[in-house]
Amino acid sequence: MADFFGANATLRDSNVPSDKIRVQEQHGRMRIAHDTHTFAAELTTADKLIMMELPAGAKIYDVEINTDDLGTTGIFNVGWEASSEGGEVADPNGLYSLLDVKAAANDRLRIVNTVAGFLKRFSEKVRVVIVPTENTDVATGQSLDLTVWYTVD
Repeated sequence: MADFFGANATLRDSNVPSDKIRVQEQHGRMRIAHDTHTFAAELTTADKLIMMELPAGAKIYDVEINTDDLGTTGIFNVGWEASSEGGEVADPNGLYSLLDVKAAANDRLRIVNTVAGFLKRFSEKVRVVIVPTENTDVATGQSLDLTVWYTVD
């Protein structure tokens, strides 16, 4: 029977002298960024919802979106803008791609581990954005909320 080690367990237990594990990955503090938007008008593909800002060093562990039934048309991409310093490239669908927000509410929809934003560590501060990929006939007063769990330590 053989013992196999995870990457951080190898740093801690197998390397002599032991290597440091990033505090983000062991005993780090989970942080939450949350934002809500209540729609006052329909959205077009030229619109953009600017949500929360993630600090430099943020590593995303999970994202959740909740939406009301937002009408009979509407598909969103959720991602981030390029950093103002230029070190982070924009990825407009790095968290959700082609999220269907029409005809049914989304309740506690989490990201999947195949998107670019899952476990991504940002070298610079970025803004999370929601971009419609088709015109959306959102009813006034409908809302969505977005939550990001991340570490920074």
